[in-house]
Amino acid sequence: MKQIGIIGASGYTGYELIKILKKHSKVELNVLNSKSYVGKKVKELYPDFNSEDVYTNYSIDEINKMKLDCVFLAVPHTTAFEILPKLKSKKIIDLSADYRFKKIQKYEEVYGTKHLDGKNNKKAVYGLPELFKNKIKKSKIVANPGCYATVCILSAFPIQKLAKYIVFDCKSGYSGAGKKPGYYNDPKNYEDNILAYKLTKHRHKYEIEQFIKTKLSFTPQVIDTFQGMMCTTHAILKKKSNKDEIIKVFKDFYKDEPFIKIMDKIPDLHDIQKNNYCCIGGFEIDENNQLVVISVIDNLLKGASGQAVQNMNLMFGFDENLGL
Repeated sequence: MKQIGIIGASGYTGYELIKILKKHSKVELNVLNSKSYVGKKVKELYPDFNSEDVYTNYSIDEINKMKLDCVFLAVPHTTAFEILPKLKSKKIIDLSADYRFKKIQKYEEVYGTKHLDGKNNKKAVYGLPELFKNKIKKSKIVANPGCYATVCILSAFPIQKLAKYIVFDCKSGYSGAGKKPGYYNDPKNYEDNILAYKLTKHRHKYEIEQFIKTKLSFTPQVIDTFQGMMCTTHAILKKKSNKDEIIKVFKDFYKDEPFIKIMDKIPDLHDIQKNNYCCIGGFEIDENNQLVVISVIDNLLKGASGQAVQNMNLMFGFDENLGL
């Protein structure tokens, strides 16, 4: 059994990690660190949790003495810099943005803060298995992708060379704003409402641009649902094409990917809530040679914790879908 720890275990992504790892057949969860809730039972925060596990607050030295096989960092951006360089576990999966950018200057520009760990940033592999599976298998440090970045990249990567411009119009459940109380995760603000924000300069746009080299635009909106995310991708094609040709491109590209479903119908949030799939469908082309593709993921699973465990499985040589 692989020995596992979570630092930042009380947020939404931390809780999803706990649920997945507790039922995983090849790991044992030893550390559930939460500074805010140390000593409290997980089910005090999440009443649907059916176990007596208690939040811990082990120091980094104590965690290193445990000789864990893998540590998940479900901490805010910039916090990972303080923790990851000190960890001695065999594998580390960081769910923050701190190691997602290969160009440190771009990270500093986008997040408005100095990058503090260039050494480990060079070692980190971007954790999108559908693109970088072989690198993930050999890596010690994985930078888990952002939720919007995941759904956008997966929806456009196979056809980016066929397009001269791509527009990503994304809608997410309010859990994407995190557990800390704020305007964008207060359900009262979403009653009969949709909130658009960061219309042209959302952080994930620049994360997406590392892998989608076609000119692009990205605008997110938050909707009245807790979890789930939909991306409507508008791709202006360079040449005339048809639906069957586009579907074949997607099916060929993702033919060996267990968590990608290419659908005949237009996917919706019910296809992906509480699972690790990315469902892609629609594939309509209008009279202006504009391709419209719909992709959906659960922002807390394929957009965060599920994908993190998918990466862990690859890093340890387990079946990719184990526990998922």
